[in-house]
Amino acid sequence: MIATLDYCVRNAGLLFLLAWFPCALESVCRIGLEWLTDGAPPLMPQWLLFDHFFPPTWLTPLVNAPAVAMVWAFVLSTVCDQNPDRGIVTVPGIRPRWIRFELSPAVLLGAAVFVATNLLDGMFRLAQFQLLVAVYPLFEGRDGAFDAWARWSDALPILAVSAVAAWTYPIAAQVLRTGALDRTRALNLMRGNRLRLTAIFFLLNLASYLFYALIRPATNWIVQSLVDPLPWTLREAIIRHVIQFPFDTFWIVAWAVTLGMVMKALALPMRRTGPTIAA
Repeated sequence: MIATLDYCVRNAGLLFLLAWFPCALESVCRIGLEWLTDGAPPLMPQWLLFDHFFPPTWLTPLVNAPAVAMVWAFVLSTVCDQNPDRGIVTVPGIRPRWIRFELSPAVLLGAAVFVATNLLDGMFRLAQFQLLVAVYPLFEGRDGAFDAWARWSDALPILAVSAVAAWTYPIAAQVLRTGALDRTRALNLMRGNRLRLTAIFFLLNLASYLFYALIRPATNWIVQSLVDPLPWTLREAIIRHVIQFPFDTFWIVAWAVTLGMVMKALALPMRRTGPTIAA
């Protein structure tokens, strides 16, 4: 994690150029979903609602995944292959390299892996909620103890999705980096490192969870000082997403940089121990 933070700080300008446009698209999509789920009246069909995503709909992972996959593709190409030109879109009147967009089969396949992982994450959070409901009678009259258990139980779905990501994210990274689904190569690369990857992803997920828990009160205070947060309004949503945009972008980039550094580190021993061809 320290290495990831160091790389992000030293290359902040380049990483921002790689990520800002897909992340902006992702924010716009989130605002659209919020309008459908929280607007007056809500337009999202009841069967598509799911409280354990934000916005609270099953469509959230599906809508967000392509933009996240694009950022991963651009960052992985830069970190692993020293190819900072991937995805550049030339627009008259706008400086080169400022806009990047790619909706290739590799990006769509990587996005599908993210969707599957995020759907499992939602199911883990649902299971945690059901567990809290089931054990609540055991804490009757001891609200303090139940609150403490509820806070600590947040680590359970984080650990579960980190273990899943140790299998799925290397595959997604391999696809997004090379443009081909080489599942065998990705699995061989990660063999014997699953627990290490689970620990790394758990720490990264936990850091992200605690970070947003820390800044949420400040974000809410700023939004409430500018607009009435109740009921939901488009202006409130735009202000909130503008405030959170740098942080959301950073965490998406941090995940991609972490995977890139992991893949580079694990590929070195494979090259060193690989068979040599006699001259």
